[in-house]
Amino acid sequence: MGWDREKAVRRLYYAGNLVVRVVGSTIFLGLVWYSFRYTQYMLPGGDEIPMNVYDSVKQNILCLCLVTGGTAVLLFIERRMERRVQFLVRHVSMLAMIGWILLASLWWIHSSAHLPVGDQAFVYGGASYFIEGWYDFLYSGGYCGMYPHQLGLIALMEGFFKIVGAHNYYAFELLCALLAAGSAYCGYRILLELTGSTTVVVSYNILMMGCLPLIFYTSWVYGDIPSIFFALTAVWMLLRYDRNCKIRYLVLVVISLVLAMMVRRQSVVMLISVCIAVLLYGILQKDRNIILAVLLTAALSWGVFTAVYKMYEIRSGHEHSKGIPQITWVTMGMQETDGVCGWYNNYPKELYYSMNFDSELTAAAAKADLYDRLKVFRNDPAYARRFFREKVLSQWNQPLYQALYFNAERPGDYMGPEEGSLADRIGGEDYLSVLRICDRVQFIIYMGMLFYFLLAVKKGSNILQHIPAITVIGGFFLSVLVEAKARYIFPYYIMMFPFAAYGWYLTIRQVMFLTDRRSEEDQIVDIEEKRKVA
Repeated sequence: MGWDREKAVRRLYYAGNLVVRVVGSTIFLGLVWYSFRYTQYMLPGGDEIPMNVYDSVKQNILCLCLVTGGTAVLLFIERRMERRVQFLVRHVSMLAMIGWILLASLWWIHSSAHLPVGDQAFVYGGASYFIEGWYDFLYSGGYCGMYPHQLGLIALMEGFFKIVGAHNYYAFELLCALLAAGSAYCGYRILLELTGSTTVVVSYNILMMGCLPLIFYTSWVYGDIPSIFFALTAVWMLLRYDRNCKIRYLVLVVISLVLAMMVRRQSVVMLISVCIAVLLYGILQKDRNIILAVLLTAALSWGVFTAVYKMYEIRSGHEHSKGIPQITWVTMGMQETDGVCGWYNNYPKELYYSMNFDSELTAAAAKADLYDRLKVFRNDPAYARRFFREKVLSQWNQPLYQALYFNAERPGDYMGPEEGSLADRIGGEDYLSVLRICDRVQFIIYMGMLFYFLLAVKKGSNILQHIPAITVIGGFFLSVLVEAKARYIFPYYIMMFPFAAYGWYLTIRQVMFLTDRRSEEDQIVDIEEKRKVA
């Protein structure tokens, strides 16, 4: 018998979906359990030390009952609702969700009076200084000399500031508010590509209205929210291409992913996920266009940064610096400092300075330190298990994802929210109340993602729709290796919302099918028939 290529390709495709299902289910089974029993947080204005406390089991159980009952009621109503009315309900709930996110974000940006510090200040300051012809940030010991990957975001921000004015971080915050609403809209459109179910769409819109970290991060003058918007746009366009095979959608995929890479380095996880899914899909469907598009994306992502580096070399006269090697963040991610596992302790910068800004010597020293830490883990497996458990939970079990830790300054000598205002109380006396709301939402989302991996990821399912789920898996393993920070998990969290809503829908529909006396033909809602071209 000869080799059956078609059968081998199909088996490879099935194996890809099986890996996603098994690995994703395992990860979220653990996350659901820990989010059910415990939670972690950081008080604004304090040290970057996660605090672990027992969660409210009763409140989590109550939320489970409410979401289960609410989804069942929506399904019951949907079956008896005319298509015209369903269309109206979907759009009205979407507009309410978008309006809430936009208005709440604008209120937060104005009321919190956020003053960018740290990396934010260097990024928007660098963009402004470059416009004014000052390039000291590009020296070997300067900010961009140490972190050259930031030049992608800085270049885009410089272009933006040429329109709105240098140092105008407030305008960038307003842009983030628009992109936050746009990200939520992309999630809505992704769901419409997957299903026309009114239950799923309304559930998603309600859940997104409870996603408070998305609102709080709009005052964050950085690339997090723009990267989320571009990533979700790419997924939406891929699903549109799957439906219509129009080249223009692939063009938008390429543009979106390149921009996502420019504004946030960790978007490489999304790019790798897209490459894996597209290769499996393209080989199965014998679609060369989509494979060429993703290869072009990878090439352009590298080429754009090369062009940006060269542009600033020519403008400034400073030779491009390799900066602090990436291996230093892996080494730091293996260290424990003051009882905190893998979090930032200034190790990369201190090592780079001690090596007189020599990237190669810094990398060699970091590798030696990493080897020493791995020996510690190997010699003490119990300590290794505790270390990585604490590291993972300190990032993935923080319901606010440091949104208020970074974005709710206390009243001081300069700016900050007005004392006694709601924005002030959110970062102060009402902080724990906000935390409890976000804690319940996080538990619901994690449970929905578990359902999604168990019920939606099947051997023959469209792997393109699973790209955000694959990205979340990749982000999980990356968080185990590199510097720990709950903020880094925030983009993955936003990607979960549409798929968590879909997971809840599939679960409740299955339960209703098993408990209903009606025939299978009457009960099952054919999703494919209800899909609508958005």
